[in-house]
Amino acid sequence: AIGWGHEARSRASTDANIDSSRSHAILQVCLRKGGPEGKNVGKLSFIDLAGSERASDTGRNPDRTRRLEAAEINKSLLALKECIRALAEG
Repeated sequence: AIGWGHEARSRASTDANIDSSRSHAILQVCLRKGGPEGKNVGKLSFIDLAGSERASDTGRNPDRTRRLEAAEINKSLLALKECIRALAEG
């Protein structure tokens, strides 16, 4: 399952990173007591966020699609930051 998820991720090369992830990924592992049908006792979440890039890092002449993609990634990271801030403030 992990290999399938890794292969399904969107990646592209930029001047900043030769293998830049262009999508977010979440892997959740549920811990259960008593087997698969048992009581949930915990959950581990591993989160890999798409790269945040300045426009100047995407290349000397980034095409429109690349610029829009970088803007969408940065917008989603900003939304995540605001969610974390709201949770921290209670």
